[in-house]
Amino acid sequence: MKQRILSLALAFTAIFQLRADEGMWPLTLLQKIQDPMQARGLKLSADDIYAVNHASVKDAIVRLMSKQGRMFCTGEVISSQGLFLTNHHCGYGAIQELSTNEDNILKNGFWAANQQAERKANFNIGLLRKIEDVTGIVLKDIAINQDEATRAKAVMAQIAKAKEAAIAALGEERNNYVVEISSFYNGNQYLAMYYEVYRDIRLVGTPPESVGKFGGETDNWRWPRHTCDFSMFRIYANENNKPADFAPANKPFSPQHHLAINIGGMKTGDYAMIMGYPGRTTRYTYSEGIKYFGSKERPMRVALRRDIMDVYEKYMKQDEAVRLMYSDRLAGIGNYWNKFNGEAHDLSKPGGLYDTRKAAELSFERWMRENKKSDVYGDVTSLYDEAYRELYTYGLYPVYFQDGISNSQPMSFAMSIKAIADALASGKPDTAMSNGMLRNLDEMYKEFYPAIEKEVLAAVINHLYKDLDPTLLPADLVSLMKKYKDDASAVAEVLFAKSILSDKGRMAKFLTKPSVKKLESDLLYKITIAYINKIRVDLKPIYDGINSKLDRANRLFLSAQLEMSQTGDQGKVMAPDANGTMRLTYGTIMPYDARDAVSYSYFTTSKGVLEKYKAGDFEFDAPQKLLALIRAKDFGQYADKDGELHTCFLSNNDITGGNSGSPVMNAKGQLIGTAFDGNWEAISSDFAFMPNVQRTISLDVRYTLFIVEKLGGAKHLIDEMTLVRE
Repeated sequence: MKQRILSLALAFTAIFQLRADEGMWPLTLLQKIQDPMQARGLKLSADDIYAVNHASVKDAIVRLMSKQGRMFCTGEVISSQGLFLTNHHCGYGAIQELSTNEDNILKNGFWAANQQAERKANFNIGLLRKIEDVTGIVLKDIAINQDEATRAKAVMAQIAKAKEAAIAALGEERNNYVVEISSFYNGNQYLAMYYEVYRDIRLVGTPPESVGKFGGETDNWRWPRHTCDFSMFRIYANENNKPADFAPANKPFSPQHHLAINIGGMKTGDYAMIMGYPGRTTRYTYSEGIKYFGSKERPMRVALRRDIMDVYEKYMKQDEAVRLMYSDRLAGIGNYWNKFNGEAHDLSKPGGLYDTRKAAELSFERWMRENKKSDVYGDVTSLYDEAYRELYTYGLYPVYFQDGISNSQPMSFAMSIKAIADALASGKPDTAMSNGMLRNLDEMYKEFYPAIEKEVLAAVINHLYKDLDPTLLPADLVSLMKKYKDDASAVAEVLFAKSILSDKGRMAKFLTKPSVKKLESDLLYKITIAYINKIRVDLKPIYDGINSKLDRANRLFLSAQLEMSQTGDQGKVMAPDANGTMRLTYGTIMPYDARDAVSYSYFTTSKGVLEKYKAGDFEFDAPQKLLALIRAKDFGQYADKDGELHTCFLSNNDITGGNSGSPVMNAKGQLIGTAFDGNWEAISSDFAFMPNVQRTISLDVRYTLFIVEKLGGAKHLIDEMTLVRE
């Protein structure tokens, strides 16, 4: 019997156990994977990569954060003066914000001639200083099978207490730090991350959009690629090299470590590692979850986003000013439209991931019974089945809020104004709130084109009414759709014509003298708020129940896997799902066979830019100067040994969204490129690693430096970097 139990455990973990190159590894696990990394070719030790008491590679890795604290990308410090590199699409919002019709640096590019010419960017960066395991504190006196509501409340209280203590221990430095306590293995481990946050960030350089976004949505998630997806910023600090708000007197930040840049090139089989901040993966999703996402949730997201994107593109192609206004919005919606589209296809394949997960779950159930673990893990599968059954009925309401209502600017304005409405309804109007919004009105409507917003509103209404149960929709919306014979465009026309939300002048008039009566007569406002209330009030008990079931099932399922992974004489290391914390992934430079008779090289060259170029095209235009440089083969020191300028390359590193802008480093920890995309053949890799076809698409750093020096004329930036050729 003991041998049979062992066999079952191994059969289960074989499905979920990670290969050497698979896994986005927390830095706390590097000591445990040091040997396989070095076997692949790594010349550094785990301590060289992550250390608290001395400089290490982690000190050059930058976490891009909004002013509100939302993490959105990764970067890397590449000079002793705080210069850092990230993707063009990561800097896109800041670049767009600094652009005007008269000085359109998004379109034309920008290179600061000196540090005084660098421009203030509206985001922060965080530098990870240390990690502490606080599992013992967070889970103290909490039983594994405690009821979920009680357990969740206790865990949140312990996290808040641990975080408060961690911040207090920082003393005078507390205002410069953000401490986040993150859950790993679905609530089976908790780590505290200490980020020192720098608030004075300035744009140093960006290529023209036609270079930084070459290929557009057509090439997105596709190989071969030729986009030069990068932008450069600089961190500034006070006289003590500490974080400070923007001030002309601030000095360039002096980092503990910056990455040397290797321009010697690479070849198949060379070691490659990536460090950054992958957002979310769900590698342990239950089989019914795979079916739900593949057959319903993802297809619905795809359809809704596509309709909104079609509206954007129609008007952006007609007017350059509109293109500038909506370019960031289109990029944001389009990137994940492409991803969701691929996931919908992959997850619904017969004989695919669903069947693999089902087999793993059957092995788990046999292991549980034969190990007499039913008292702890016995309700896992029933909880999953119940939760996903309910999601088929109720799951799309929050999805359409995220992908529909939140992408309609008038509807999103309704959410902003609700606080004013609540204050009015309470009889305690807050004039400071309305006056503050009034002062920011120009910013609110800065990227608002009425013709686009009216059509987007129609698209959102159409999906809400036709895809969801009308008995759970706002009564005013249902009434209007019936009145206008299910014509969403006609309904949008009526709503848009009179709403205070759809016109800056009407909004200004309302904010000058706010009134409940005015809002009660605004159908667009009423419909939006009623929909939100359906989710947050009417359906809240249902969503709380679904989430409680999924939280409990996920936590117990991962607990079982951790327990099973230790079966045998030697325990195995499991990488937890990505959760927005710093991770390392390692592998090699590799080509791949995409499908029958289609094999791809591991690199592309500038010849592909000439082959794809289409004058004046929305996606494949390119500056004439760049084309001339390529035709003349004026590559300088950035040419490969083959005489060509390599543009992008492939490695089998395991990354996901959030890794955009992450450094790709060689065996010595030197920068060879920046990660910016995954490939179409592995687009559903957030659900499962695909070793045969999964590739990270990265920008060759030599193409980056070529653009900086040859196209941008910014040799002074090259001079402050550490270049090596080994």
